[in-house]
Amino acid sequence: MKSPAALSAKLPVLAQQGFYVQRSRLAAYESEWHRHDCAMLLWPQTGALETRWNVGTGVEEDSGVLRARLTRGNAVLLPMGTEHCTRTATRQQRHGELYLAPELLGNDVRLGAMRLDPAAIAMLDALLAPTLHTRSAATLVNALVEQVRSARFLQFPAASVSVSSQAVAEFRRVLLREERLPSVPELACSLGVSARTLQRCFEAELGATTVTVRRRLLAAHARTLLNEGCTLAQVSRRLDFSNSGHLSRLLKAVPESTS
Repeated sequence: MKSPAALSAKLPVLAQQGFYVQRSRLAAYESEWHRHDCAMLLWPQTGALETRWNVGTGVEEDSGVLRARLTRGNAVLLPMGTEHCTRTATRQQRHGELYLAPELLGNDVRLGAMRLDPAAIAMLDALLAPTLHTRSAATLVNALVEQVRSARFLQFPAASVSVSSQAVAEFRRVLLREERLPSVPELACSLGVSARTLQRCFEAELGATTVTVRRRLLAAHARTLLNEGCTLAQVSRRLDFSNSGHLSRLLKAVPESTS
């Protein structure tokens, strides 16, 4: 049976406030498998991180290891005792680690990888400011816990899945939730690549531009809703078109055979 990863104790530094913030600017940051005696929120401020955490009984059980590439706007919240390791995925990075006492986090907070809203991102930026006063930090942390409660959690694809496949999967998830489709630059940023790199991946692997695939997926989903009995106006509202005329033009421009 494999021994558990090394314990990096944080409770001693949490005793006074219930939380502790750690910052890193190391260009070649890399940590070995380890665990903490408290919960941890990990997020990149700039650059990207590749992190893995174990949800099984040992780090050698690949089926129990989740992987995520974190970029700005994403974070991962790990429960106490979770074995994990992280390394830099870009040439430069800056990230933060927020350690939380159990009583501060509570029992009803979901754990895992999440997408942060603009308010949470701004709070985390402020939390990393070196001049932040202790009282202000405590207020920020309490507000952050509330933000985390309403965060949208993600299912990250395995590292072996191509960038274009990850992008298509994200487009489809957003459509199923009937949320606004991300723009190409927004999607590229969430995947930790440039818009140009994303475009090259689409052309090489799918034979079409990112915008073309995005339009095809949107048209296909709109046709599915229409076939279910929704009116054009209803579909237009559900898919966040400014008016049904825009949706009509999309459906005419994208033949059903290609969508």
